Amino acid sequence: MGLTGGIACGKSYVLRRLAAAGFETLNLDAVARDVMAPGGAAHDDVVGAFGPAILAPDGAIDRKRLGDLVFVDPGARARLDSLVHPRVREEEARWAAAADRGPGTVLVTDAALLVEAGVHLRFHRMVVVHCPPELQKRRLRERDGLDAAAAEARLAAQMPIGEKRRFAHFEVVTAGSFADTDRQTDALAETLRSIAGRLPAPAPVAVDRAASCVLLGPGAGPRGLAPRALLADIAAAGGPEMERIARLLVPPPAGPWYRAALGGTAPGPATLAGPVALWSLARAGPDDEHVAAAAGTLAYLTHDDQAARADACLQALLLQSAAAAGVVDDRLRGRHGALTPLAARWGGAPPTGRVREALRSALRHPQDAVRAREDAPDSETGGLAGALVAIAAGSPSAAAPPDLLASLRDLNTRAET
Repeated sequence: MGLTGGIACGKSYVLRRLAAAGFETLNLDAVARDVMAPGGAAHDDVVGAFGPAILAPDGAIDRKRLGDLVFVDPGARARLDSLVHPRVREEEARWAAAADRGPGTVLVTDAALLVEAGVHLRFHRMVVVHCPPELQKRRLRERDGLDAAAAEARLAAQMPIGEKRRFAHFEVVTAGSFADTDRQTDALAETLRSIAGRLPAPAPVAVDRAASCVLLGPGAGPRGLAPRALLADIAAAGGPEMERIARLLVPPPAGPWYRAALGGTAPGPATLAGPVALWSLARAGPDDEHVAAAAGTLAYLTHDDQAARADACLQALLLQSAAAAGVVDDRLRGRHGALTPLAARWGGAPPTGRVREALRSALRHPQDAVRAREDAPDSETGGLAGALVAIAAGSPSAAAPPDLLASLRDLNTRAET
């Protein structure tokens, strides 16, 4: 589980409460402090990048001086992140590998910038801790002794909390008393235990069917991001990392990944649902919340149209269902109706109807992905229909090139670890 939230919103308090409930916890902000401490893996590189003026008399990095530099300069912040984040990820991987992984285990990773860094999809579930912005600002000034301008700069360096909440499976609101926060956190702990006890096992799609899904699904994606290129990047990284993926867009965004979206861009984000569903099944099995969150995030990268984002979520959910069932039949029609509210939740609005049209074509040709494509009213919808049939039934006509097969094998192997 990933635990995040705005600065001074109380996520460290929630983390301590979850630790007291018996969960394994790791605070990545504390790990970052450790790797920047004298003798730490990133200390010398950070000092080399920002100069000896950031050092305290004892040789430690003065975090306030460093913060005064990076919170007003996005380029400097990106440079700091590039030096520190890889070392933090190494420590996190060591911690997770050493943790008890028995049935029902919950591992909680806490960091302020999981969503901003675009690494939040590596968790089964995300929790966002938040409070009203004015209360957040007051707490920050009181806690850190900051003036109004310095507090604003630190808040501006993070995603607005209202936006960050869109990526949450669960929320903890810390605007009330400690007792109220305790009640919410204790209820969250029970929910997480229940989820951990019934999570499905990873269910990677057989390589031949996965290849058919990609080859007979949409060929082009939005902003020059082709589905095959997305699949290769996810496989290489071991999962979707949004800043990496953003660099594949044409043109690449000038700012962070979550500011890259454009309106009215064709093709729609549903064209990228195939690689997302294949990765999610290999990583988390048939888990509706997991795949919907992933598809919603990829759609957030390319589109600001909420209905189009919901299309992406619905297509990914149906692909997952078709892969699990191994057949396209009337049960998938029922799943369409049942899954539409979840797609609307993660997309932000009801879907457009394009995926429904694709499903109709798929149901008319449940064993023939090529004919399902041809039957659809347009090429984009046809690609969605072809992917639905191919992920369930495969296709003897789809001859996969070696690089695609290698990416799929890598995806299935790396996602499970």
